[in-house]
Amino acid sequence: MAPCPRLAFAAGVLKRGGKFYGTDREGWWDSGMREVYRMRQAIEEIFRGLQQELGWTGHRHWRRGKLLAHLALGLVAYGLIERQREGLGLSFYGCRRRLIAGKLSLDLSPLLPVQVEAA
Repeated sequence: MAPCPRLAFAAGVLKRGGKFYGTDREGWWDSGMREVYRMRQAIEEIFRGLQQELGWTGHRHWRRGKLLAHLALGLVAYGLIERQREGLGLSFYGCRRRLIAGKLSLDLSPLLPVQVEAA
């Protein structure tokens, strides 16, 4: 049996306050890395909400087309909620609470067909 090849990569860790951030990109230690972590946390928060409140679960499909459809529907749901949330200036959970309480209806207008004039 052949030995496993050695893998080598550069990784860095930045500590800010009580949090640690890691990356493998050189020169990306400050604003770029923190911004990506913030964005990832927001996306994970939205998907957690989709899972808890809408029953969105992981895929159980083995066909590529079904996997892509599952991902596409999740991203459409994410986009609709995020668009409305930003427009109202709410957090995801604030938006979710209003949707559950019936104080807010999900805006589906971005899904409506757009009529384009013939050129």
